[in-house]
Amino acid sequence: MGEFFIRMATPADVDRLWPLFDEVENERLIIADNDAIALAESRRASLVALLIDPESSVLVAYSGIRAVGYAFTAGREWPFVSASWRGLGVDVELDQAREARR
Repeated sequence: MGEFFIRMATPADVDRLWPLFDEVENERLIIADNDAIALAESRRASLVALLIDPESSVLVAYSGIRAVGYAFTAGREWPFVSASWRGLGVDVELDQAREARR
């Protein structure tokens, strides 16, 4: 497809994947006070824990430096792709990369 590439996610990818995870969960954090900051730090820590868990490794699709989709390698649902990238084959490529790693 050429407009994106796929690789295994690492904890360094958390800030680029975070908006995609929030999009799936329909969750947005607005940093307004100390409670919101603590909530954001907790959310980031849980995402980092997810990315370092060998039982649920994550493939990430990038276009340049922007994460445009991801897929869990271990038996989770169909890959998630950002709305602006749906229909461009990212989901198919992520699914094929996931199958190749099994």
